[in-house]
Amino acid sequence: MKYLLICLLAASVVFAPLSSYAEATEQPKAAFTRYQSLWLFDGTKEVSLHENIEVGKFSWSHDGKWLVYEAKQVDTQSESKEFDIWLYNTETMSSSKLKIAGHDPQWNPADHSFSFLTGSILCVVELASGTPIIHQLTGGVSNFTWDAEGVNLIASASAALFPDGWSHPRLYEVHWGVEKESHEMDVKVTPLHTIGSPLKYEDISILSVDVESFSWSHDGKSLAMVVAPTASWSADSNMLSIYVKENKLFIPLGEVLLDADWIKWAPTKPLLASIQGGGRMTSGGVKNKVLTTSTIIPNYKKVHTPKGFADVDFDWVDDERIVVARGRETSDSPDKFKSSLYMVDLKEKEAVKIVETPEGYSDGEPVVLEHGSGLRLSWVRVDADGRKHIWMSKVDGSDGRKVVENVFDVVWFGE
Repeated sequence: MKYLLICLLAASVVFAPLSSYAEATEQPKAAFTRYQSLWLFDGTKEVSLHENIEVGKFSWSHDGKWLVYEAKQVDTQSESKEFDIWLYNTETMSSSKLKIAGHDPQWNPADHSFSFLTGSILCVVELASGTPIIHQLTGGVSNFTWDAEGVNLIASASAALFPDGWSHPRLYEVHWGVEKESHEMDVKVTPLHTIGSPLKYEDISILSVDVESFSWSHDGKSLAMVVAPTASWSADSNMLSIYVKENKLFIPLGEVLLDADWIKWAPTKPLLASIQGGGRMTSGGVKNKVLTTSTIIPNYKKVHTPKGFADVDFDWVDDERIVVARGRETSDSPDKFKSSLYMVDLKEKEAVKIVETPEGYSDGEPVVLEHGSGLRLSWVRVDADGRKHIWMSKVDGSDGRKVVENVFDVVWFGE
């Protein structure tokens, strides 16, 4: 089917440079939120990008030139569930807003284009000319991701309730391009897979309603995702699954919560790490959350969390090592769950604690970053008053130091 090319010049508002932000260096850089504002940390100093906003999702382009983020003005009342979508250019140090509101912006892994949803309409934004151009592709989409090469999009359509019961969620591949002669948008949607329901793994059974939290393996052959039931049920139980593109296989792998950061592929191997276990987490209750690695074909699963402990965040160091935030299991009580950082070697039986967490504090959200010719480890330390601070060290946890104080959410370039 062909859609007329919709070319919307989206820079409706442009901010002047907000500071003397230096050009990108080899220092790791991060975007973070703090008290209804969005900030940038360039490895040496902090820069305020946008104030007086409710910040939603935000992420970096593949080369770190652009930052896209969702925002709503806190002093403006709106019944819309959609966010304004903003772009910050680190070279010109300016921000611009798309003319179409939406949600869930995701960068193409290969170039300066990104996709987002406005309602259930999937859109692509091209930035090759420096000015955003928006193309509306297709409707009926609940969630999506780019394919591993950044050429096409993978879209999901959620199940619907009919008088005779629920339909099934579906996966599609969305091909798009602009025809040179007619200047029309050529969009082709190809069905990939219809997900069965209920979806079963051992003694766990999930009603398949929606699909989200997509993640491609390094070789682009396997797509991890989470199949979710109804909204209230999904807070306790969902199904981690794999779609193998070449064999068209759909493989359930185990029960998980809805946290995209709890599903990560090894850097170069077809090995998937995840934190598995059902049951929602509360401030005083964290249990049944175990770090698991899974091979796909053949399917083999190994649990790396000792009994009595729970894992809540992790990141790969290399194909053999994982940094994990781990603490003792807690039931609902006034005592909050607290974690420390451990190094898990997949070839060893026991993990090694790499950061000494002060009494009453908690260390979590580890991120392994490339830094020059080596690696650095970043994490978030929560102090006794509940304030969050960014720390950084060598990848083995040594030479740790606090680099940014009082943050809410953090996204590093390259994570």
